[in-house]
Amino acid sequence: MSGGIRLGELAERVGGRVVGDPDAVIDGVATLEEAGPDQLSFLSNPRYRDAARRTRAGAILVKPGSGIEGPALLEVDEPYLALAKVLGLFHTDPPAVREVSSMAHVGRDVRLGNEVTVEPFAFIGDGVELGDRVTVGAGSVVGTDCRVGAGSILMPRVVLYPRTEIGRDCILHAGVVVGSDGFGFATSGGRHHKVPQLGKVVIEDDVELGANTTVDRGALGETVIGSGSKLDNLVMIAHGVTIGAGCLMAAQSGIAGSTQVGSNVTFAGQSGAAGHLKIADGTVVAAKTAVFASIDPGAFVAGTPAVDHRTWKRSQVLLKRLPDLRKEILELKRRVEQLEGLAAPEVGSTEEG
Repeated sequence: MSGGIRLGELAERVGGRVVGDPDAVIDGVATLEEAGPDQLSFLSNPRYRDAARRTRAGAILVKPGSGIEGPALLEVDEPYLALAKVLGLFHTDPPAVREVSSMAHVGRDVRLGNEVTVEPFAFIGDGVELGDRVTVGAGSVVGTDCRVGAGSILMPRVVLYPRTEIGRDCILHAGVVVGSDGFGFATSGGRHHKVPQLGKVVIEDDVELGANTTVDRGALGETVIGSGSKLDNLVMIAHGVTIGAGCLMAAQSGIAGSTQVGSNVTFAGQSGAAGHLKIADGTVVAAKTAVFASIDPGAFVAGTPAVDHRTWKRSQVLLKRLPDLRKEILELKRRVEQLEGLAAPEVGSTEEG
C-alpha cells in the first residue's frame, strides 16, 4: 500500500479498537525491536512484554487488557490473525504477467482458463486442465491429465506426476513433488520387486505445501490432503495416506503409508506416524514424537513411543534424576547388605527355638 493508513481505519479492517490516537498514520509493519514511530508492531506472546514496553513503534497490535503502556494500542481478540490481514494491506505482490511463455512447452488437448500464467521452461503435458488465474512457475512440470484448480500457484520447479489433482487457491512452493511412486516392494528370495503404483494424489482446496515437500501416490486408490491443510517444508506424505481438513504439519514431519489422519490435527517438527493407523480429529503430536498406535480424538501426545504429554513430562523429570536415584539405590543396597551381615548368625552357633 502506497502512503499510510489511519490507525482507526486499520482497526475497522481487523475488527479491533484503538486505545490512543485513531488519526495516527501507519505506513508499515515491523518487529517490536525494529519498528519506528510510523510503524505498527504486534504482541501475541507474553514473553515479549518487555520488548513491547521498550519499542519505538507508533502502535502495537495486542489483546485487550494487555497492560502495555506508551504507544497507541490496536486491541483485537486474535493479534496474530489481525497481523496477517494488516500485512496483506501493506505488502502486496506485484501483479502477475498473465501469459503463456513462448519458452514453455504446452502439450496437446490442454485446456487453459482465463488469465493463466505459464513461465519459461515449464512443461505442460497432454490433456492438462489449468483453471482461471493459475500460475505455473519456471521449470515446473505438470504431467499428463493433471488438473489444477482456479487461483492455484505452482512456484518454480514444482513437479506434478500424471493424473494429479490440485484444488482451488492452493500454493505449492519450490521443489514440491506430488504423485511420485509410493514405496511399495514385494520381497522374495532376497530381492525387492517393485509394485506398480497406479493410484493418484488429490490435493483439495486452499492447501499449502512447503518447499521440497513430497506426496506419494499408492498402488491403488488415492492419497488425499484435505482442504485448508498447511504443510511446512520437507514434509513427507506416503502412499494411500488421507489427511483431513485444517491440519498443520511442521517441517520434517512425515506420515507412513495408508494412515488416516483426521481433521484439525497438528504434527510438530520432526514428528511422525507409522503406517495403517488412525489419528483422530484434533490430535496434537509434539515435536520429535513417534506415533506407533492409533490415537483417540483430542489427544495430545509426546515421546517415543507416543504417550499422553503429561505422562511424558513426568517421565522426563524422572529421567533427569536417574543418576542421583542410582546413587541412592546403590547406597541403600550397601546399607542393607551391612545390616544383613550384622544380623547373620555366627558360624557354629545354635538358635534356640
